[in-house]
Amino acid sequence: MDKKETLSSLGSVLRDGSLYHRAPPHLRARVLAELPRELPRESSRRTVFAWGGFTTDGVRAWLNGSVAGIAVCALALSAAALIQRPAPTGSIAQEIVSSHVRSLLSQHPVDVVSTDQHTVKPWFNGRLDYTPPVVDLAAQGFPLVGGRIDYVGHRTVAVLIYRYQKHPIDLYVFPDAGGTPVPAARASDGYAIAHWQRNGMAYWAITDAQSSHLHAFEQAVLAEEDHEENPLKE
Repeated sequence: MDKKETLSSLGSVLRDGSLYHRAPPHLRARVLAELPRELPRESSRRTVFAWGGFTTDGVRAWLNGSVAGIAVCALALSAAALIQRPAPTGSIAQEIVSSHVRSLLSQHPVDVVSTDQHTVKPWFNGRLDYTPPVVDLAAQGFPLVGGRIDYVGHRTVAVLIYRYQKHPIDLYVFPDAGGTPVPAARASDGYAIAHWQRNGMAYWAITDAQSSHLHAFEQAVLAEEDHEENPLKE
């Protein structure tokens, strides 16, 4: 869910009254107990408070409305703070699923079409504020198809597109924000998802292939990156 949808959803919740919080009876009773209930015998008018010019009835009415108003404002401020807070890992996973589904439905799921890692990697230069690592996994059974740019976690990110047989595998790569560690693999809405972190980058892989194939893909990525970093390593 993007920011506009989140704000729209928040507005709907605020309007439907589900967040309305009535002051507890003991609080209302305590406040009203402090108000004068009888006027001096020499006056037939309601007591007027010098600090505001409100009558006793006016203060009671003001309290009834303002306590509820304060509660609603507090909830609204809390919700606004939640929107500004970095998206939790669970939200990122849902954004990954939504992005992957959109790409499957799109007539243009790939921005740069190439099986050459040396063509795909430089394509991101100038389009992102970081350079994603791109590895060639054709020998391991996961040929590179190309790449695209998407929007996840309130930022533009690189998506590398691989394939296993007839199943596309989207690999999202972006700088690690230091989020809470999550399970290495999961399933959501019928898709297998893997997540790992390496060298300051967060990786999210998603596919409609079996989770065992996605696990093999993850291991292939890690092994190839390790080989490129240490080419002399046996």
